[in-house]
Parts: sequence; C-alpha cells; structure tokens
Amino acid sequence: MLDKLDAIKAKFDNLAVALTNPEIVSDNKKYSAMSKEYRGLEKVVNARNAYVKLLDDIEFNKEVLGDSDEEMRDMAKKELPLLEEQKIKSEQELRNMLIPKDPYDEKNAILEIRAGTGGDEASLFAGDLFRMYIKYCEKKGWKTALLSESEGTVGGFKEVQVEITGN
Repeated sequence: MLDKLDAIKAKFDNLAVALTNPEIVSDNKKYSAMSKEYRGLEKVVNARNAYVKLLDDIEFNKEVLGDSDEEMRDMAKKELPLLEEQKIKSEQELRNMLIPKDPYDEKNAILEIRAGTGGDEASLFAGDLFRMYIKYCEKKGWKTALLSESEGTVGGFKEVQVEITGN
C-alpha cells in the first residue's frame, strides 16, 4: 500500500510543479483539469504523510522499549497500543481513499420521487423523503432546483422532481 501511496505523492509533486508552468497556466482548460486533479490528490497525500509519521512514531517507541531509562520505557509502553490503534484506523481510511472514483460522481443528478400506492400516506411519505433529500443536499453544499411538483391532497407530494448540482 505504501508503494501505491508513494506513487500518488510523486504524481502530486509533479502536478504541483506543472501548475507553476506558464504554458499550462495560460491554457484555462488544461489548468482547470490539473488543478482539479491536484485538489483530489491533496487529501490522499496529506493522509499518507500522517500515516508515514505514525509509522515513524511506532518505530521510535519500539526503539525506546530497549532504552535503559525506565521512565521512557513506561511512556513508550503506554503510547504504543494507542499508536497501533491509530495505525489500523489510518490504514482503513487510506484504503477507502484508494478506491477508484466512479466517473458519474462528478455529474449532476435529477431526483424524482413519486408516491406509490397508499393514497394520502404515500404522498406524506414522499414529502418527508423530499425534505430529507433537500436537507442532505444542503448539508453537502449542493444546489437544488425544483423542476416540477404535484402536491397531494393532505400535504406531501404525488410527484416531485429536483435537479441537484454540485461536486
């Protein structure tokens, strides 16, 4: 895993250098694409750097266990299990970050909710579902635009369509 992370860091560093190239800066399309890729790799590289520091800390504490100073050995014994636990969490986070992104993740969406069979209860549930999705979109920072709606008799919606935009 560390080899793959090192390759990503090398690509990140190359992008950082390329983004300072006047030829690329003058080409808006190319600059925009490279900036987007750079921002995408930044999280992974920061997590990789934290992971490498964590590995160094674990190695240091293992060395301290063989030290003659008893106080330092006690501190290392207390810290080592915590660091090992952090290492496991960090590895899981990194694995999740290395999962390839779906090409459709960057695209916008149209959400359509229709009340099924169930009459008034179904339209109330569709209204609740609509509000839930709108709040979720707001929390994520996405923009929503109501395309069409057909309200139910006692509230809620028989049908509602929303356009969701954002990244």
